[in-house]
Amino acid sequence: MRRMIWSLCLMAASLAVHAQALEKADAAQQKAMVEKISQTAASIRTMECQFSQVKTLGFLNDKLTSGGRMLFVAEGGKLRWEYQQPYSYTFILNGDKAYIRSVKSRQTIDIRQSRLFQSIAEVMMNSVTGKSLTTSRDFGCEMYSRGDEWQAVLTPKRKELKKLFSTIRLHFSSGRQMVTQVEMAETSGDTTVITLKNVKTNGRIDEKMFAAQ
Repeated sequence: MRRMIWSLCLMAASLAVHAQALEKADAAQQKAMVEKISQTAASIRTMECQFSQVKTLGFLNDKLTSGGRMLFVAEGGKLRWEYQQPYSYTFILNGDKAYIRSVKSRQTIDIRQSRLFQSIAEVMMNSVTGKSLTTSRDFGCEMYSRGDEWQAVLTPKRKELKKLFSTIRLHFSSGRQMVTQVEMAETSGDTTVITLKNVKTNGRIDEKMFAAQ
């Protein structure tokens, strides 16, 4: 009986946490939150982690799940987004070049030749660190909090981004001020939720991971 009562208490506490309202930060709070996140982002020289991705197709209400690993090096703007399951697919950003590799094909893209691709590259690069919050020419930003979680709701300003996204929501741990999850609501009605796991920062990453192979 005691175990049952204890279990019910734990369940009630858990529900209370999840039911906690998302509160919008006032101007002073938002400024302080963004400054802390920006300071953390500026301190990140490298980052590596595992990720899981769930894409919900709006017109089918169907979910596609995938996962893999991400590598990031701030110097030179390098990002490796590697899907490992349920298929093998790698997207690499290295300065002005993007490399796309799958089992069947390889492609190199000069980012400077496409304004749209520049925008996509910036979103990917900045979202993993939180730098998007200070790029005012691209997004409007409103900050929210719930318990020990912060959320930044980004609204696209540039027409290239407006064509792709209605909002991008970044979740942060208030303790570490680092991105833990990215939610992208697309204008098509699709949504993508990426969760970052086992995050390690400022370790050594082999430059070969960002080369065209």
